[in-house]
Amino acid sequence: MTEITSKIELPPPFPDHTQLPESDGTFVKNFYNHPQSILLTDSIGPILQKIHPDGQYAIGHSSPRCKLPELL
Repeated sequence: MTEITSKIELPPPFPDHTQLPESDGTFVKNFYNHPQSILLTDSIGPILQKIHPDGQYAIGHSSPRCKLPELL
């Protein structure tokens, strides 16, 4: 039996909350956050209820996003 060993290069890890871009320590708020959150929650809620009838699931809102290449 022949064992093949080769090095696998992993991509850089995603940044954590301390490495995300910000200027004054607060998250950016805009008028699209709330309506989009409601739309997404209302559309996926019934599906999650079927998959998890005990209600043991969570839906996150206002998750910060950034473009990874800008951080590198």
